[in-house]
Formats: sequence, structure tokens, C-alpha cells
Amino acid sequence: MNSFFNSQFNYCPLIWMLHSRKNNNKIKHLHERCLRLIYSDKSSSYENLLRKDDSVSIHHRNIQTLAIEMFKVKHNLCPEITSDIFMKKTRNQYNLRNCTDFVVPQVNSVYSGTESISYLGPRIWEIVPEAIKNKMSLNSFKESIKTWVPINCPCRLCKIYLDGVGFINTI
Repeated sequence: MNSFFNSQFNYCPLIWMLHSRKNNNKIKHLHERCLRLIYSDKSSSYENLLRKDDSVSIHHRNIQTLAIEMFKVKHNLCPEITSDIFMKKTRNQYNLRNCTDFVVPQVNSVYSGTESISYLGPRIWEIVPEAIKNKMSLNSFKESIKTWVPINCPCRLCKIYLDGVGFINTI
């Protein structure tokens, strides 16, 4: 599974995270089928299969990858073309409570706004715990981010859609 299935979705993961809910469900279903085949388990839930495999969903891994990219941008460890996507916030002399590292751009639409890397990156970075954000090296950050479970993720795929109501947060 790691050599075939996961390698397909580890290639350009930031692109995979911006697809539709329909495509996400297809990827999730394929992942579940692979796990069922590997563990010869036809009855466990997808979440139990992930626990048994000590892994996370493809979407969850994509969110972790975006957090890693944000760490690289913050510490100038990425190519200039990547850092140009995100605008760092300039620090002032005051240490305020609402002190963030990146500017969240103002958006006017969903598809070119809230569902873009330049918008989601800073929003994902905001929900990463401070203990993980403050890691000194990229390797220690990567190890820590593997254990992180995003709560209140701002992307559309992490929200439930109700007819007549719209999107609501899952947690």
C-alpha cells in the first residue's frame, strides 16, 4: 500500500487538498478499501482501520503537509516562489495576544478565495498548537506534526453541508 497507493497521493499533496468533496470521498473510499484488503477486515470502520494502521486519512495528511510548508516559509527554508504565496506579518514592538505569523488575505469568493493555498495556509497555521509551532528544527516539527489532529479545520472538506443551511463545522 505504501509503495503504490500512498505514493500516488503523496505526490503534490497540496493540490489534492483543494479538490471537491466528491473526489475526497472517492479517495477516502479507495484508502479504506486498501486498508480492508491489507488487514483482511471487512467489518471495522474506516477510523478503526486507520488506528490499526497507525495512520491518518489522506486529507488529514494533506493538512499536515500544508502546516509543514508554513513552517518552512516562516523559517525561510523553502524556495522563494513558495514563500511569495504567503505574506508574513511584520512584528511590532508590542506583544499582543492576537499575534500571528502570517497575514490571512481578504477574499471575495470560495473557489479563488477561501479554497486557495494562500488563504488556507495561514488559517491552518493558526490552529497548530504553539508547542508544535515553536519547534526549532524542521525534523522535530515534522515528527510533532504527525501526532497532531486538526480541530476546527477551516477547509470545506472538514465541514458538514446541510441543505438549506450551508456548511457547518464538524467539531
